[in-house]
Amino acid sequence: MKCILVVDDYPTNLKFVESTLKDDYKLILVKSGQKALDYLSKNHVDLVLLDILMPEMDGFETFERIKKLEHNNDVPVVFLTADVDVDNEIKGLQMGAVDFIRKPFVPEVMLNRVNHIVQLDELNKNLENKVKEKTVQVEQLSFEIISTVASMIEAKDKYTKGHSVRVAEYSAILARALGWKDEEIKNIKYIALLHDIGKVGIPDNVLNKPGRLTDVEFDVIKAHTTIGGDILRDIKTIVDVDSGAKYHHERYDGKGYPAGLVGEHIPEVARVICIADAYDAMRSKRIYRDSMAIETIREELVKGSGTQFAPDYVAVFIKLLDEGSLEIDFGLLEKSNTFFGESSDIIGQIVKSIEEEVQKSESVDSLTGLLGRKIGETKIIQAMENEPGCLAFVDLDNLKRTNDTMGHIAGDYALKTVGEVLTEFGNNAIVARLGGDEFLFYMKGADREQATAKIEQIIEAFGNRKTESTYLSVSSLSIGLCMTTPQDVFDSVLKRADRALYHIKQSGKCGYYFYSYEVEKSKSRSTVDLEKLVANLKVQGGYTGPLSVEYREFAKIYDYVHHLGERYEHNTKLVMITLEFNDNANLYIDEREHAMKCMEKTIKLSLRSVDVSTRFSSDQFIIILFNARREDIELITGRIQECFYKIYDSKLVNVGFDMAELPISN
Repeated sequence: MKCILVVDDYPTNLKFVESTLKDDYKLILVKSGQKALDYLSKNHVDLVLLDILMPEMDGFETFERIKKLEHNNDVPVVFLTADVDVDNEIKGLQMGAVDFIRKPFVPEVMLNRVNHIVQLDELNKNLENKVKEKTVQVEQLSFEIISTVASMIEAKDKYTKGHSVRVAEYSAILARALGWKDEEIKNIKYIALLHDIGKVGIPDNVLNKPGRLTDVEFDVIKAHTTIGGDILRDIKTIVDVDSGAKYHHERYDGKGYPAGLVGEHIPEVARVICIADAYDAMRSKRIYRDSMAIETIREELVKGSGTQFAPDYVAVFIKLLDEGSLEIDFGLLEKSNTFFGESSDIIGQIVKSIEEEVQKSESVDSLTGLLGRKIGETKIIQAMENEPGCLAFVDLDNLKRTNDTMGHIAGDYALKTVGEVLTEFGNNAIVARLGGDEFLFYMKGADREQATAKIEQIIEAFGNRKTESTYLSVSSLSIGLCMTTPQDVFDSVLKRADRALYHIKQSGKCGYYFYSYEVEKSKSRSTVDLEKLVANLKVQGGYTGPLSVEYREFAKIYDYVHHLGERYEHNTKLVMITLEFNDNANLYIDEREHAMKCMEKTIKLSLRSVDVSTRFSSDQFIIILFNARREDIELITGRIQECFYKIYDSKLVNVGFDMAELPISN
């Protein structure tokens, strides 16, 4: 039964109200404003019928004081009055009264008005509760959607999984300790969840690189702040959301990025997230180190006060750390934050599917069954630190020729065979496919003698497999080897093994070679390749019978002969173009192939129809120039270089040229 408090200094009026309403409501009858306040301070009611003209404290003052109570401050109030003064009625309504009931009372009028007011108030409160409930649900769903976006960003790197959620929680704890309002705390959680969203614009080969970043790659990584700010700048529903993404790597001393902001010029949200982000990074395990001890983290926070971090903010954060307020069960937190509903289940399924697919795509090479590049390099880096040994860079020789002459089925068979042979001898080794025809084989704890024995077994086993299938008739293995120490950086070891591999390639393929200083002192790669090519062309005995080629190749040769016949005299010069990739650039296979495609396009744009070009290796082209004088070569090569840099907008690749004359007679 609804409860009504009736306040009137005349007992007759109280009795009349009681006789009118007692059958439908629970009534509390008091004779003064103070007694009404005393009751309301301890009890809840659904309606107050309040007389205006009372001694000591009139109805208006009583109403003002009711609105200041911690409880019942929103209770509906109806004034009881015999006064017909319109000004009093206006004043009462302006104060928030819901109605007036005039004296002398008419029972039917009073009952109907009270019923209407109570029912309307109940309806409004139910509506408010539903709005609040839906608001909470929408906010929670928004939180989950933003969390999903953060999870999608982190899905490709298990070492940052959950980072954004943890940073959001640490940021909220710090904001609360700083005295921020509830709305501001909720807001910074959203901002922190999205602080790394700019990483969607960073190439995977840089973002997920397991080794040390070069200066160029670090500049690429730093761009995630401006990318994130650009992505979020038009979102107005979350205040300062773009500032968190753009400025969370600014430093208090002005040495951060991207803008070099100093001190208080850094937005508050970014100053908070900066501390939370650094704390979680130190607490988390990384590919290159384990998580740091709490004592070490505290020392780093203290050391960074006033340089990396805002001193007043980090002082509060250190106090929270000392109190244990940052120790959170994130598994339990995730469950408590979840809005239990169909949409939440769908979001969870999406995130799980994304993570599973990313893990599948990056952990195993689908063709050979070996570890994929990323996980393989990760495991090798970890092993190099704990179990120094020998890294073998394995190359399947003549894969292009196999594909061209016997088809890609044969090429795939050859690659699978390499995988099977390496796996056969993979005890205490890490085996991964880099991509294309390249593999890594890391022998943990092996010395030079043990590595030599293992590699000789691998080459012999592959040779035996060649007798079993014509698909392997032109295949062999070339292997570059480099011994490692715990101090070695993976990128450097890989480059040394690649140099050793090239030494084998230029020596006739099929074999192995350990990296040594002599490799560094050998002739330049392009010069050696060009000398080999000229020597091979000179000893070619030609061919007998018709030349068997595909129709498209026949059409090209016919067109070439047609143009050649139009000339009475000609010189033929052989030019080799080598793309020399900057050692500091650490360009991956996809980027190298892109550069080669750009050079292929450059050649088509820069040369005459009577000239002939072909791709010679993974980073070289050969061009036959007809009727070109030596003095013309500089102009031609200059044109090629200028055109290439217009198409390939990067100075990470240098273009090298070598030339030889090759006499060809009619």
